[in-house]
Amino acid sequence: MEKNIYRLIEKSSNLHPNKIFLKDINKKLNLTYEKTLEFIHKLNYFFFENKIKKKEKIIVIFDNSLLLSLFFLGITSSNRVFVPVNPDIGRFEFLNILKTSEAKTLIIDKIYKKKFSKLFKKKTIYVNDHQKFLNEIFGEKKRNFDKNFSGLCEILYTSGSTGNPKGVMLTHQSILTNIKGLEKSLNLKKFKNFMAITPLFHNNGQFIPTLLSIKTYGTSLPVNSKTSVKIFWNLVKDFKINYSSVMATHINYLTKNSKSYKNHNLLGLFCGGAKLDEIIQKKFEKKFSVKIACNYGLTETSSIVATENLHKSKIYGSVGKSLFNNKIKIINKNEIMKGYGEIIIKGKNLFNGYIKNKTKTEKVLKNGWFNTGDLGKFDSRKKLYIHERKDNMIIVSGENIFPTEIEKFTNNYKKIKLSVVVPIKDEITQNKLVLIYETDKKISEEEIFKFLYKKISIYKIPKLAINCKKLGLNEIPKASNGKILRDKIIKYANQILKK
Repeated sequence: MEKNIYRLIEKSSNLHPNKIFLKDINKKLNLTYEKTLEFIHKLNYFFFENKIKKKEKIIVIFDNSLLLSLFFLGITSSNRVFVPVNPDIGRFEFLNILKTSEAKTLIIDKIYKKKFSKLFKKKTIYVNDHQKFLNEIFGEKKRNFDKNFSGLCEILYTSGSTGNPKGVMLTHQSILTNIKGLEKSLNLKKFKNFMAITPLFHNNGQFIPTLLSIKTYGTSLPVNSKTSVKIFWNLVKDFKINYSSVMATHINYLTKNSKSYKNHNLLGLFCGGAKLDEIIQKKFEKKFSVKIACNYGLTETSSIVATENLHKSKIYGSVGKSLFNNKIKIINKNEIMKGYGEIIIKGKNLFNGYIKNKTKTEKVLKNGWFNTGDLGKFDSRKKLYIHERKDNMIIVSGENIFPTEIEKFTNNYKKIKLSVVVPIKDEITQNKLVLIYETDKKISEEEIFKFLYKKISIYKIPKLAINCKKLGLNEIPKASNGKILRDKIIKYANQILKK
């Protein structure tokens, strides 16, 4: 296994120097593996000239783009630490990142200058024009450096929906161990076209569509995650995309809002981040003739720890088998929940702890095992099934209810685009259930309840069903990678509905 990300890129460059690695969505620029390696060397000289030392943490604020891909690879490959930040982050969370990361340098797209310029008082590099900046870097001298480094590679901050965002420290070893596991488990064809439609400031955009692309000598197309789903099929057609990594919300949207389209080159999609409803998965696969391989992983495990395989028979509802590089166990099984228990994970792909948060690190890392807080179980074939996060459970009059038990039906209701079930504090029942949904059709609360009475137990029927627009929300809040910000919705709903 390669020692660091630089070595991974170097190997692909030596074997296939003229193979296109990075493509620009505007079709103005393509970079070969050889040119990507050249960029890394010259970016290292740029950092040297700007007195940005080895091991130093660099905050980068960009939307998905060819240049963001190069910053991710260039910073980590020059033995510096990549600290990507979601451009939509709030002031409070950003200040917390500054404090905990102790970053001394900020590289930022000019379009976000006004938002962040007054918050960061140290070295700031503004990129006014992507092409001009690239030309500037390629005009630098080439400076050699030690290629055998290891250690901290990047710090990925979680959404922070329940408080301060946690900085997950990933090493070169943890990342490359995961890539090796993915390569073996997925067994993808070589020299294929990948598309990164999920953010590169999150591991979902970094691993399969970027790093695994390098490992398989493929081509990667980074696309702005804010608009990618709306032009998904156009991109698939124009760039002859074979693979992409998506979230369940992407599949939900495409299934409901795209016309049937089968004249494409897609060989498969990899879906993680949240549980994909198997009914929607079957609809999507039939409608578009594309296989979906569901997977499971966390930022703390670098990326995916279990996945289905596109080339083998799969079981709907499962996230497949564990990667060879990590072990997964189920503890504290609950007989009432048919054997589900907490998922714990062990392996060299585990994170190095939360930066500046020893207490939280020790709470989840015990005897080398990462306690995920997620509920799951294995079947007789050793395939893993995910129920939900343990802390998503809602207690109503002594009954344990999980939101997905309701959402799997409401999300499939023809008039609802997306829904989420949240608890509102109640003096008598402890909590009461509220269904918040997105729709562009006329729908009554009575109609929804009548539908649910046929599907679930009476005690699981929400007490209220509310269009998110009535709460002043255009849509249900989601993270940049499409994951529903459940805790944010709970906080907001309790503030609005308790008035």
